[in-house]
Amino acid sequence: MWRNLAVGTAAVSALLLTGCAHRDSDAPAATLEVSALPVVSATATLGAEPPPSTEMPGADPAASLAPCGDIGTAATVPDCLLRSHDPAGLAFEVRHTGSRAHVVTTVTVLDDGHRVRQTIVEPDTDASGTVPKLRDLDNDGRDELIIPLALTTANARYAIYHVTGDALDYHRAGELSGVGMDTSAANYVLVSARIGYASWDIQFWTFVADKLQPLLTAQVRPIADGTGKVAGTTCAATDSGGLNTMGLTPEDATQQFCAEPAVQRLRRN
Repeated sequence: MWRNLAVGTAAVSALLLTGCAHRDSDAPAATLEVSALPVVSATATLGAEPPPSTEMPGADPAASLAPCGDIGTAATVPDCLLRSHDPAGLAFEVRHTGSRAHVVTTVTVLDDGHRVRQTIVEPDTDASGTVPKLRDLDNDGRDELIIPLALTTANARYAIYHVTGDALDYHRAGELSGVGMDTSAANYVLVSARIGYASWDIQFWTFVADKLQPLLTAQVRPIADGTGKVAGTTCAATDSGGLNTMGLTPEDATQQFCAEPAVQRLRRN
């Protein structure tokens, strides 16, 4: 899992793109806050079945693209190729157009016969050379597509595209913001957002009908020792709309979700 968190644009990019061992990039993850951030629109050819292709399966048109990796900051965002590790076996051509200040990210989804299945467009991305990733965020056996939208000093913002079951078409589920992503013990999407020094909001989300829905937030806050130093941290769960669904009181939620490993790693005891 994407376990280790970091501060700053470079650290955010490196950490988010290293995830769980069973994920796309075998690295750590974390959590995010989304409510206060602007929404970036996207267009995608989603839902309807594409017309039958007249092309015969043949050579992979994406074979000339290098695999997407942890490329980091680059003057020009690189074009690259992603391949899913799930049973669908889809490939994703990632291409960028425009300038550094206004980059259009286009992801062409190819089926196992190398035919175009879907085209996803994020029209306004500025993620300092960071490329999309695939990762099974909810542990359902299918990879989500994660497209970086913007990196800031503290957190990053991502568009999440979701697919489930035997479906092949991805749907834009929403946006998440934070330092990194993880998956909870109950298979919720977990995102850690830096709020300030030793202060974190670890949000828990779930997918409902291909849309991200917030459940609760574990708030980690510092305890001062009277000399300006941090003596430890507190953790409390606050409702983001999911406590009734889960049948939990705030006290029960605090006990359960503050004990999550990804939350404990952010606490100073």
